[in-house]
Amino acid sequence: MLTLLLLACATGGDFADKAATDTADTDTDSDTDSDTGTDTSACATVSSGDDWAWTGECPQMNTPVVIAVDGCAMTLDYDAVGGMTMGMPFSATIEADTVTFADDNSVDGCVGTVEDADRISGSCADGCTFRLRR
Repeated sequence: MLTLLLLACATGGDFADKAATDTADTDTDSDTDSDTGTDTSACATVSSGDDWAWTGECPQMNTPVVIAVDGCAMTLDYDAVGGMTMGMPFSATIEADTVTFADDNSVDGCVGTVEDADRISGSCADGCTFRLRR
């Protein structure tokens, strides 16, 4: 009898602890939480398309580019439209209305501001300014 009583107490404690942890669920299931890393509402909208071009002091000439946007990430493709690739970025991230171009092709820290879905303006670390627009 004592063994059954001890077993019941031990098991009951486990159930109570489990119930306490179940109510403190960290909610990692698929619902509308923004903690999944896929929330794109934190970045401005930029249009995808093959009719974009860089103008301004950097890159010092009209440079056509294709822009593809996936959530808050941009990829830039110059080969598809005959654009210059030397020193040009091939990717960027968008956070709020700020576009940070990756230093993946010898670009010196270029950062822009989304003016609207078809225009981005900004500057690079060396002080040159640019416009990226459709």
